[in-house]
Amino acid sequence: MLKQLTRVSGLLLLLTFWAPVVWSATDWQPIAETIHKSQNDPRQYQAIKLSNGMTVLLVSDANASKSLAALAVSVGSLQDPDGQLGLAHFTEHMLLMGSKKYPKPESLSEFLKMHGGSHNGSTASYRTAFYLEVENDALKEAVDRLADAVGEPLLDASYADKERNAVNAELTMARSRDGMRMGQVRAETLNPAHPGSRYAGGNLDTLKDKPGNSLHDALVNFYHRYYSANLMVGVIYSNKSLPELAQIASDTFGKIANHNAVVPPITVPSVTPAQQGIIIHYVPAEPRKQLRIEFAIDNNSAAFRSKTDTYISYLIGNRSKNTLSDWLQKEGLADGINAGADPMVQRNQGIFAISVSLTDKGLAEKDRVIAAIFNYLSLIRSQGVKKEYFDEIAHVLALDFRYPAVTRDMDYVEWLVDTMVRVPVDHVLDSPYLADQFDPQAIDSRLDSLTPEKARFWIISPNEPHNKMAYFVDAPYEVDKVPAAEFTQWQQLEGQVSLSLPMLNPYIPENLDLVNKSNAPVKPALIVNKKGLHVLYMPSHDFSGEPKADITLAFRSEQSLNTAKKQVLYGLNDYLTGVAFDQLSYQASIGGIGFATSPDNGLELNANGFTNHLPDLLSELVEEYPKVVPTPEQLEQAKSWYLERLASADKGKAFELALQPIQLISRLPYSEREVREKLVKSITLKEVVDYRKSLLDDAALEVLVVGNMTAPQVEKMVNNIEAKVKPRGTQFWRGSRIIIDRPKKVNMQRVGTSTDSALAAVYVPVGYDEVRSMGYSALLGQIIQPWFYSQLRTQEQLGYAVFAFPMPVGKQWGISFLLQSNSKQPKYLYERYLAFYPQVEKRLRDMKDAEFNQYKQGLLNEMLQNPQTMTEEVGRFSEDFSRGNDKFTTRAKVIAVIQGLTQKQLADFYHQAVISQTGFTMLSQVSGNDSKVHEYAAPSGWKTYSTTSSLQKTFPHQVNK
Repeated sequence: MLKQLTRVSGLLLLLTFWAPVVWSATDWQPIAETIHKSQNDPRQYQAIKLSNGMTVLLVSDANASKSLAALAVSVGSLQDPDGQLGLAHFTEHMLLMGSKKYPKPESLSEFLKMHGGSHNGSTASYRTAFYLEVENDALKEAVDRLADAVGEPLLDASYADKERNAVNAELTMARSRDGMRMGQVRAETLNPAHPGSRYAGGNLDTLKDKPGNSLHDALVNFYHRYYSANLMVGVIYSNKSLPELAQIASDTFGKIANHNAVVPPITVPSVTPAQQGIIIHYVPAEPRKQLRIEFAIDNNSAAFRSKTDTYISYLIGNRSKNTLSDWLQKEGLADGINAGADPMVQRNQGIFAISVSLTDKGLAEKDRVIAAIFNYLSLIRSQGVKKEYFDEIAHVLALDFRYPAVTRDMDYVEWLVDTMVRVPVDHVLDSPYLADQFDPQAIDSRLDSLTPEKARFWIISPNEPHNKMAYFVDAPYEVDKVPAAEFTQWQQLEGQVSLSLPMLNPYIPENLDLVNKSNAPVKPALIVNKKGLHVLYMPSHDFSGEPKADITLAFRSEQSLNTAKKQVLYGLNDYLTGVAFDQLSYQASIGGIGFATSPDNGLELNANGFTNHLPDLLSELVEEYPKVVPTPEQLEQAKSWYLERLASADKGKAFELALQPIQLISRLPYSEREVREKLVKSITLKEVVDYRKSLLDDAALEVLVVGNMTAPQVEKMVNNIEAKVKPRGTQFWRGSRIIIDRPKKVNMQRVGTSTDSALAAVYVPVGYDEVRSMGYSALLGQIIQPWFYSQLRTQEQLGYAVFAFPMPVGKQWGISFLLQSNSKQPKYLYERYLAFYPQVEKRLRDMKDAEFNQYKQGLLNEMLQNPQTMTEEVGRFSEDFSRGNDKFTTRAKVIAVIQGLTQKQLADFYHQAVISQTGFTMLSQVSGNDSKVHEYAAPSGWKTYSTTSSLQKTFPHQVNK
């Protein structure tokens, strides 16, 4: 009755609020269903139906510093015609190459960048989405450009080759990642009659004119067949009122034509018995060992309230005593296990997957792992379908929904339109969290389908047998049917495993009381200041209504990471303590508490979440941390993991490899991977245990607390921690930095691990301190990024990953240019950089005052906006916390620099950095591994270094104070 009364009251308010606009408008109507939102979400929501049939969700947010918009059409790669695979993705690109009202190809991107915004798009199997962000005052003009691009694109054939190349470059870059590679292998092993079995992304071979099949004709036909308002949903998000947003939606999205298009249903299954009961041996791009078990499931998106797949996944991933996860770890077979489902990835069907990160032993004994998984599924089937588990899940999800992270970015509106494609619009916000219909029959039915005979087993490791190469991504794999004898062996092994169902979680918060905070400060205050101990604290300024806190314990020590061996010991120790505390951290995470460790001039522990159990859990973690004694087997497991991580660092995308040396020269002291690799074998268990103890014993402790705790509570917690670990250090070590005080021109070059090449170029001038250079480089990057992208990506088609951005070396900032190309070598890329650089200076100096001020204000608006989450709020203090600036003034100083920055000053900064090269200049070149001749730029007077560490040693160093 209360729910019904609330609904009626809300409807009366809605009709009262909207009546004056509804009577005067015939081109849209409010949708009567109330949008179910969190009680702590301050935003207003309303869904409307435009006269063209398009549903648009409006979000009015008084605190929005920028506006957002998104549009999705319910068509994706599954609708690609056989003769032009990748056409949905190609269409996404071509729509933004000019429209009837805005014919310039870059009209949207240029407008957005001038108004502090940006845009992007994405093509999935079942939908294509476009989204943007922009200053509030420019919302209507921005959405009008997006709507015109989608509603009346020119589809100019003269841009087809450029966008074919862009699609090809994007997919070439992505094929170095296992996500895309496995996606293609998965497609090739599905039912050939299902459209999901085809290549989806597009490339120069699939997207081209063919006999009797013109690419441009296919593009136009595809667009007119599917790009219809009745297949679209949209979101408009701003600080404007709901009626204002409704009018904007009507004036923009409302102009998109409705052809009453229909997406034909897919009626064939994605997997038949021929594709079940198979083993897919897969060689990954990045070294890892994994068992993945996949099951085809029917699309159950409409049954989101029962959380059937969430229920099963929750029990599979649970790490309480003697559960599947606990047993796998204690047997030394796995680092972890998780499960999850996407019910819509094949439109009519989806995937339920169980993933296990294997140890060397687990890979060798994978049959035991498989047997244990099906033993556990049988246990859940016979004893585990219980209302008490469902209630625990519902309670956890309800807490997450009650205290949402109020995000205001393009990811949020992309998620909104994606969810609108999946569920009714009134449940677009709460569908991931709503669990109020316990359906044991649905759970039983799903469990009955999770059998070995219906499974698709992925065995993933660098040494897997293979006899095929997946199309385009060149991923080695092999497919074998599971022999009947193997099914029998798994059944026999199941009998050797004895597991238990999870205990109910003891860390789910019950006390959600708020600390009384009046006139909350805007930055932390030093509440304890004594030898070897600093404590900084503030109640949350922006999230005072959340019963949460963020706590950082920094054990600072000069000796913790000052040699290559200690860097290896840190990595091994981090893995081993992670395993030791896995059960605690998992249970805490379900209760809304997260733990993390990081190396910040010593050991840094962070805990964040609901404060009910947070201080006690953190104290327990710190007390037990030095007591962990791993077994010799676990140490070998850790060494294998560490070596795997070292190897994977060399398997990134070409642009990531190019950027690595520039980032690593600031990490003092840097030890080459080869050096650390040689040290791993000889490290003993005693050394690891002693090292872990020294991380706490020899450190000075610095604490930062933000959130729902009082100062006395913080002091009590810190006293308790200090009494347990008794750190003896007195110096708050801040690390050291390299200094740029004279011109230095350096080069590094290498062959990559993919076919793509890349070039990174960084320019850091002398004569600018940290704060000034941060402000100057931030604005410079904001202005020239779209120019660099437009020239080298859109016009010259040199690559898909094209970036210009601020970059620090030590504590001095400059500007960096980065491009990954699937067609050109670094030498040619550098020539094009050199041609571009003078154009930048001319445009900077010729820029109108109004345009310069527009860019500047856009950056300032971004920096002055309130944090969206408590994590972001804390993040604004973390750099100053690390450097010992307890006044927390760096951000304000940078903003002041930008506010006073003139056009001439910025152009002069660019000139000194890039044209005159008064300071540090570096090229980092990566040549694709399929090149017959590796062509590197070789500018006169530049010195080439073979390693990052040898380059680092040529800089003067200074200890940070």
